[in-house]
Amino acid sequence: MRNNIAITYLRWLLAFPAGLLAWFGANQTIEMAFGLIHGYDELDSFWEAPDMDGMLIKGTYIIVITRIVAAASLVAMTIYIAPRYHKQVATVATCVVSAAAVALLGYIWYQAFRADVAIGPEGWYRYILDMLSIIIGAIFGAWMAYGSRQKKRAAP
Repeated sequence: MRNNIAITYLRWLLAFPAGLLAWFGANQTIEMAFGLIHGYDELDSFWEAPDMDGMLIKGTYIIVITRIVAAASLVAMTIYIAPRYHKQVATVATCVVSAAAVALLGYIWYQAFRADVAIGPEGWYRYILDMLSIIIGAIFGAWMAYGSRQKKRAAP
């Protein structure tokens, strides 16, 4: 059963979609937890605002925790489901997620420049914090998933 080619292809096919599902699930779970702690109305106004909505300290840790856990979930789930080449999958998944975070910041910058919209310092702080948190989360997820795979393989 270990070398079943159909199962191997199926795992490769499902690796990234399962990671996206883990990303979505982590986001929803963490947002529900923060909603219980801070109140759903306050959290909704924070996520809908283009800047930090006057919540610089609370907003920072909300963004950091949400993005790190979600990106780590995406990368870790992708690595766990991929059948082989875990080191390469960890590297590629981390690079893809990091490139997507940088591309998102570039797209926001391009749209702001094109529409001649002035984004304030709190807005840029939020977008840069998003990008950095996603990159750190991707690295953390790859490190945790690949490390646990190595320990699993080394165990008798």
